Amino acid sequence: MNATIVLLLCCVYAVYSINPCSYGAPLANHFCGRGGSACPSHHYCEIAPDDTYAVCCPTHCTTGSHLLHSDGTVVFCGLGGVNCPNYYTCNVAPNDAWAVCCPN
Repeated sequence: MNATIVLLLCCVYAVYSINPCSYGAPLANHFCGRGGSACPSHHYCEIAPDDTYAVCCPTHCTTGSHLLHSDGTVVFCGLGGVNCPNYYTCNVAPNDAWAVCCPN
């Protein structure tokens, strides 16, 4: 029975020790998914497709928040992405790991 508990703790830790944010670290002790609260300014809610996590990640913009689609997902403006609308500039990671539209 002890081996089962240790294995379970190992797997639970492994799931939550992965950083889902593409930039920076998630805000500690803040749940933004269903039933949670909204993220503070300069953060957005990163939700797993299967709802295993919902964390507030820092934005890639120095001023304001990056542009979101109507469903709350981040607008991607890097290779193969969309052009940012007026009053936004595409902020791209050197390796194109993330690319977001930031307010001018």
